[in-house]
Order: sequence, then structure tokens, then C-alpha cells
Amino acid sequence: MASLLYIFPHPDDECFGPAPAIARQRRHGHDVHLLTLTRGEATSQRERLGYSKEEMAETRHQEMQDVADALDLSSLTVWEYPDGQLAELDPLVLEDEIARQIHETEPDVVVTYPVHGVSGHPDHLVTHAVVKRVVCALRRDGVTYPKRLAFFTLPPAPDDASRPPHLQHSPLPLVDCVVSADDVDFSTARAALECYATYLPVIEKQKPLQTVADGVNFELFGESYEPPLSELVEKLETSNPSPLSSSI
Repeated sequence: MASLLYIFPHPDDECFGPAPAIARQRRHGHDVHLLTLTRGEATSQRERLGYSKEEMAETRHQEMQDVADALDLSSLTVWEYPDGQLAELDPLVLEDEIARQIHETEPDVVVTYPVHGVSGHPDHLVTHAVVKRVVCALRRDGVTYPKRLAFFTLPPAPDDASRPPHLQHSPLPLVDCVVSADDVDFSTARAALECYATYLPVIEKQKPLQTVADGVNFELFGESYEPPLSELVEKLETSNPSPLSSSI
């Protein structure tokens, strides 16, 4: 069995797309750890609910505990960096903390956002940059984990699909893995997504699981597969990231 560490900036990032793959990975016996950098207190939903930032942070933190139970996560770690302000922080501090988390979990696969961040949110972009730098530094230093760095992404939308205009996709040639989840996995993902009671209006409007109905897409940093792999843990022993991927 393998170990995976998902690193995202906000509560719900793990459910707005990746959740069916996570459910499948847990059902197959893999360890799945989730690190969330903020408690998501700056969301506009706070104003709709009349919550202070601290009240929103506490509420979303509790929702994440319920998500961890629904997805049967191996571990959940939630940090308290300021939501919406990751770009204002010293990136070296974030990199050191993320490196410590990777050393603690020793994952075979690290998953985060791609360079465009899917939604383009500045916190997503910062998370991509710092995680990629950490993984590249570990490779440079000869650390044997993680064996793979993956970026959760979206495929181009079908012609008849309705997708929020702010969402970005990766070109199909960059998609190296497509995880096809079954009805059981989607049921688990829906149960996890519904734990975010404070976000139900957004969930109902955007219907995020519809964007991954044909499979959860990932780019693999420094690797290329055609056809795409069907599991993030497939061919881990033979993965050979290109030398370019080890430069910072």
C-alpha cells in the first residue's frame, strides 16, 4: 500500500474535485493524509452568515473534522495561516513547515494545485509554488520521498458543460493520470462535500463533483504518460522525474 499527502490552502479544496479519488484511495487501503494551510475564515460566506472571522474559522475547522470522518482520512492537519494572505508571508517559513510535514508523513505521493491554481485564487498559486519548491529541494538533497508530485486539475469542459468562468483547466497533453471513481466513491465524496454546511449555496450553484464525473485529473510533475495512468500510485517504482523537474 502507498501513502499520499494532499496539501491545499483552504477547507473544502479537497472536496471540490479530488474527493472521489481520495475515497477510492482509502477504499483500496492506501494512507491518505490531508494538510490544510488555513481555516478559511475570509470566505464571503461569513458575511452571509453574520459570522466573525474567528467564528467562521472555528465553524469550518469543525466541518473539516466531519469531512475527515466521511473520507476516513488517515490524518488531518489544519494550520492557522491567514486565509487570503499567504502571498504576504515569508515563503521560506511556509516551505520549512511543509517540509517538516512531509518528513513526518513520508508520503509516496504529494498532491497540490497546478500552476494556474484551478480557480486562480492567490492562496492556490502560493501553495503550488511553495510545495513544488519543497519537493524539488528534497529531490536535490537525495530524500527518497515523495516519489511523485501530482497536481489536481480540471480537463477542458465539454461543449455542453456549464462551468464557472473563473475555473481554469489544464491542456489534455499535460494530464498524466485520470482516476475513475465508481458510484461508491462518489457517494462518499458527496457525503464529505455536504459536511460543509456553511458552503451549501456555493456547492448547489457550482456542483463541483460534476466537473470530475468523467474522472479526477492530475498532472504529474516531471513525468509524462500517454495514455494517462489510472491511479496516482501506479508505476511509482518506475517513475523517473526528468532532471529539469529537480531544478529550483
